[in-house]
Amino acid sequence: MIRAGDAIVVGVSGGADSVALLCALNELAPLWGLRLTVAHLHHGIRGTEADADAEFVRTLAADLRLPCVADRVDVPAIVRAEGGSIEDAARRERYAFLGRVAASTGAGVIALGHTSDDNAETVIHRILRGTGIRGLGGIPPVRPLARGSTVRVVRPLIESFRREIIADLESIGRTFRTDSTNLDRAYLRNRLRLDLLPLLERDYAPDVKESLNRLAASARNQYNVIEHLARELAARAVRQEAGLVLDRAVLRAANPELQVEAARLALEDAGVPELSYEQSRELLDVISAETGREMSLPGGCLLRAEYGVLRLVSPRAAMREAPGEVELPVPGRAEFLGREFSASIVEMRAGAAPAGLLDDFRARKTEREELIDFHSLSLPLTIRTRRPGDRFHPLGSRGSCKLQDFFVDAKIPAWQRDRVPIVCDRAGIVWVAGWRIDHRVRITDATRSAVLLEMANP
Repeated sequence: MIRAGDAIVVGVSGGADSVALLCALNELAPLWGLRLTVAHLHHGIRGTEADADAEFVRTLAADLRLPCVADRVDVPAIVRAEGGSIEDAARRERYAFLGRVAASTGAGVIALGHTSDDNAETVIHRILRGTGIRGLGGIPPVRPLARGSTVRVVRPLIESFRREIIADLESIGRTFRTDSTNLDRAYLRNRLRLDLLPLLERDYAPDVKESLNRLAASARNQYNVIEHLARELAARAVRQEAGLVLDRAVLRAANPELQVEAARLALEDAGVPELSYEQSRELLDVISAETGREMSLPGGCLLRAEYGVLRLVSPRAAMREAPGEVELPVPGRAEFLGREFSASIVEMRAGAAPAGLLDDFRARKTEREELIDFHSLSLPLTIRTRRPGDRFHPLGSRGSCKLQDFFVDAKIPAWQRDRVPIVCDRAGIVWVAGWRIDHRVRITDATRSAVLLEMANP
C-alpha cells in the first residue's frame, strides 16, 4: 500500500476511523520518510455540525504540524440539478476533491480510513441490492483513483475492526467526531449497521463480519481471474475503427458471463462511468439482440446493436440522433427509440365496475403497460422525449409538478432522462412511459372505454 518516501493525501472526516489512520501514518512518517497532507471536504449537508467537523480537522492537522486542505461543495444542490442520491453525489464529489489535492501536492497515494466493519456492510448491502462476483469483492484495499491513473487509493485499516480502532484512540487520549447522520435509520446502510448486523451477530453468527470479509477476499481473488480472461476477450473483440466498436461474433463465442464482463470493461476503458448490476445484465441482451436494439449508458452514451457489431454512440451524437415526435394511432402501433408501442381499446363489460377492471389489471401489470380512460383523451396520441417546461400531474400525487422534478424524485439518472419516452395528447402528458400516468387520464367510475398502452422491451 505504502512505500518509503511516498507523498500521501489522508482523507480525514473527523470520525474515529480517519483520525486513527492519520495518527498512525503520522507516527510512521519519520520512519518511512512519508510526506502527509490532510484533506477534508465539507459536503454542505449537516450545517453547523459539519462546520464543527471541518474546524476539528483543521485543529487536529495543526496539532500534528501537518498541512491541511479543506474545501466545501453543495451536494444537495448538485442532486437537485443532476438527480441521483445524496450518498452517490457526496462520494463522487469527495473523490474528485481528493484527486485535486493529490494533483496539487504531487501525491501518488490517497489513504482512506475504511475498516473491516465498512467492508462487511458493503458486502451485505450489495447482496441485498443484487450483485455479481465483482460486487461481492467489497471495498478494494488498493485501487487506482481512476482507470489509467498513477494515483492509488489505499485503505490501511481495512483489516482492522472499529472496536479495535476506538480502543486504540482511547488509549492515547485522542478524541474524534461522531456524524449524527450515521444514526439516521432512513438510510439503508445505517439500518444494516445498527440493526441487521447486530441481529446476525447476536442470534445467528457471532463472527458474521469476519465471514463477510473472508467472502470479499475470496471473491476478489476469483474476480481477478475473470477480469484477466475478460480483458483478453475484449482485446480480441475491439475493432480498429473510430470510437468503440465490438465484434459481436467474437463476444458470443465466449461464456455469457465473460461476454458481459468483456463488454463492460471495454466500455469503462472508453470512459463510460461504471454500470449498475442491472445494466450489466442488460448488456447480455444487447449483445445477442437483433440489429437496432439500443441501451442507454451512464454519461448519456448509447450502446447500439448494429449488424455484427456493438457501437458506442457518444452523448453528442446521441442527442443529434434523438427523434422528434411520432404519432401513436388508437388503436395502432408505433416505434420510438427502438421500442414498439401499442394502443388498444378495451370496452367495459356490461354491468362491470371500472374498479374491478382496474384491480384485475393492476394484479398482473408491469411498468411497461398502463390502462387509461379513452374519453379523457384529446387525440391524437404522440410519443416524444422531454421538452423544457414540461409539467404533468402524476397519478397519486397532490398536484402538478415539473417533469424535471418528477425525474429527480423518482431517482431517474440524469443521463437517462433524455431517453425516457413521453406519451402525450393535445392536452399534455398522458404517460411518462415506464413510470407514471397523468391523473387526468385515470380510470374512474364514469369510464366506459379504456385504452391499454403497452411498451415492448426493445
